[in-house]
Amino acid sequence: MFYPLLKLFYDKKPIILGWIYKVLFSNKNLKIGKNFKCDSFPIITLDKNAKIHLGDNLIFRRNVEIRTHQNSRLTIGDNCRVDRGVRILSTNKSHIDISSGVRIGLYSVFNGGDSIFIGKDTLISGFVYLQTSMHNYFEEGKNIQEQGYTHKRIILGEDCWLGTHAVIFPGVNLKNKVIVGSSSVVNKSFGESAIIAGSPAKIIKKRKINEI
Repeated sequence: MFYPLLKLFYDKKPIILGWIYKVLFSNKNLKIGKNFKCDSFPIITLDKNAKIHLGDNLIFRRNVEIRTHQNSRLTIGDNCRVDRGVRILSTNKSHIDISSGVRIGLYSVFNGGDSIFIGKDTLISGFVYLQTSMHNYFEEGKNIQEQGYTHKRIILGEDCWLGTHAVIFPGVNLKNKVIVGSSSVVNKSFGESAIIAGSPAKIIKKRKINEI
């Protein structure tokens, strides 16, 4: 008797925890859509002037961390999945917009000092880093930490795929259907259907629509 009940709870745990989290923490600044599921409560830090909107049918795995500071905005669309250990930070006046159907792999980091847009059905593998800001380092006689940051937005189109350990630099715009090879460092923009790899990344071939 006990084991079937325990198994039932375990199977339904993401639904139960998602419902509890929504009831306890949703408010005018944190809006949570229907059928939210989570393996553990996400760690969400939300400043009073920041806003988060989570769409319908989201799945958060364990230890997801979201931090929204100052006047920033975060939107995650419907039918997205965020794997364990993912960290999403937005600050300044940035907007992070994750479209419907996006998958984000474990321990990936979105550093949103500037805005980030991710098109629908894009796949982001584990340990990917999206970095919208860089330390300034030009002033002589000052430590790096004293020189502030330069910010530029990142845009990923629809149906893109970022391989494991890829790093995306500030200002990069990847058009629809771009594929980024594992461990690549992307420091410039690329057009539609490009398959890129390397450090720095360069085009190695073009993706045919019916290949994948």
